[in-house]
Amino acid sequence: MKRRVNSKWILLVVVVVAVAALDGLSSNINLLDRAIVVGMGIDYVDGELSLSAQAIIPKNSSSASQGNDFVVYSARGETVQEAVENLSYSVGLKASFAHTNVIVLGESFLKSGRTDVIEFLVSGDLVTDNTLLVAGAGDAKDILAVSMPINEVASYHLTEILQSNRKEAGQNPSTLKDYFEDIYKVGETACLPLVFLRESEFGLLGEKAGGEKTKLLDVSHVVVTNREGYLVRLGRRQSAALSYTTQKLNAGSISYTGDDGYIKEAVILRTDCNKRALSEREVEIKLDFSVRPAEKYFVSRDGSAGGISESEQEQIRAKIVSAVADCFEVCKYYYADVFHLGEELYRMYGEEWKSLAGEYYLDEIVLKITVNLNEK
Repeated sequence: MKRRVNSKWILLVVVVVAVAALDGLSSNINLLDRAIVVGMGIDYVDGELSLSAQAIIPKNSSSASQGNDFVVYSARGETVQEAVENLSYSVGLKASFAHTNVIVLGESFLKSGRTDVIEFLVSGDLVTDNTLLVAGAGDAKDILAVSMPINEVASYHLTEILQSNRKEAGQNPSTLKDYFEDIYKVGETACLPLVFLRESEFGLLGEKAGGEKTKLLDVSHVVVTNREGYLVRLGRRQSAALSYTTQKLNAGSISYTGDDGYIKEAVILRTDCNKRALSEREVEIKLDFSVRPAEKYFVSRDGSAGGISESEQEQIRAKIVSAVADCFEVCKYYYADVFHLGEELYRMYGEEWKSLAGEYYLDEIVLKITVNLNEK
């Protein structure tokens, strides 16, 4: 009798769970009523946030225009949440950000000082912590809406570039998680790849463009920020130097003048970086490079084909040291600790160093840069 009673209770629990699950399914929003956002842009216009969403519209939805499954919608609001709600209301579809690959922060937003927006994105569940975070040269909306060759969209193209297995010199990817961690290190400095447009020679299907040319996205520059926002834009050379210290590279090249007077290139095969505090005012950055010549072009005395001579290797090492030092000096002018040297000193010497160093500790730091070059 007791066993029969237990069976009835088990059956009742199963029925209740099944009913609850079916009720949950019935309340879900139909796929055709959703706008699946793959890329987000944030600008600052007339004192408000302007949120742009590059969304996939299901083919059977009447919202898709001219058969294009990707549409960029925009809406404004005082906060991100308000802008999201206004976006869904104006479009007539529920905006879903679970599949957002990249967030583009427009130049106007970066200079607005709206740090609460980044804090909201990091602490909230609108997007994942691994979402790519990039800066835009100009308006983020224009970056998302750019026409690209072979019918690709900006959000996917940025993802392919920045998350590729090809870690190329000059590319400095960042995610929401990376940005949050960097901004709370000593120095409160973070770096974002800067996306700007370059004109392409081709039309949408890869053919020569007869009219308006399509665009390509370039991420070889970097924007340096702190908690208050925009600090400085690094050029191609300085951005490459930054990538030497933050990424394990397996692509890219370094140009040099060969012993024969011609411009040559050394192809980067692998890099590694180690930082250590030598004293309370000196930090060493040690870089290990494995490179190969782009082409074998000289014959040594024993008759074998050579690659990069000793004098040429010395020239390459000098170029690397010079680029890293230049990057450090430019950022030091804006009190931006892009190499996180303060974090290394803090780990070694603790709170006592931090309290004595003060806000302008970079002025006192001597940076020692050493490069070990291996030719393959």
